[in-house]
Amino acid sequence: MYELSLEVWKFTAEQSVRRHFKYCDQIRDSSDSAHRNVAEGFGRYNPGEFVRFLDVSRGSAEETRALLKTACEQRFISDEQFDALDRLAVRGLQALARFQRYLRSPAAKRNAQRWRHRRNRDRVRRPSPNEQARSNDSNDSNDSNDSNDSNDSNDSNDSNDSNDSNDSNDSNDSND
Repeated sequence: MYELSLEVWKFTAEQSVRRHFKYCDQIRDSSDSAHRNVAEGFGRYNPGEFVRFLDVSRGSAEETRALLKTACEQRFISDEQFDALDRLAVRGLQALARFQRYLRSPAAKRNAQRWRHRRNRDRVRRPSPNEQARSNDSNDSNDSNDSNDSNDSNDSNDSNDSNDSNDSNDSNDSND
């Protein structure tokens, strides 16, 4: 579908066609819609929804074919150009039909279910608000008041403490 859209944009950029604004807008919109709906359906990650977007894509591709016939009748394109563009449209429609057949099949449903299961299994489990509240409980081993906290600023054994009286670089040292 994308290749068809590119070719439509090429021939509608020609001076003889460009001045027919409404026609150019219609065929560009329909050819662009055909491939955009494939992308949007894919982004849904759901075979059932994807099939519906492919239905819309097929409708847009058929609209493009009808507008190509108009272009040929109005002599915006030659018969050879029409044949080449129509072949692209037909090839795209056939690919969409095969893909829709697969997406409606039991195999696609199984594959989607496996993918969802794998995604859920591999997803990092985020704690619920209740679990977060419990983790802030004073009995939690990660309590900020824990005397074993390595980040405790009041730790007398901290070698990085700037207030250490044994620090040889202390500016208040009496041996200066």
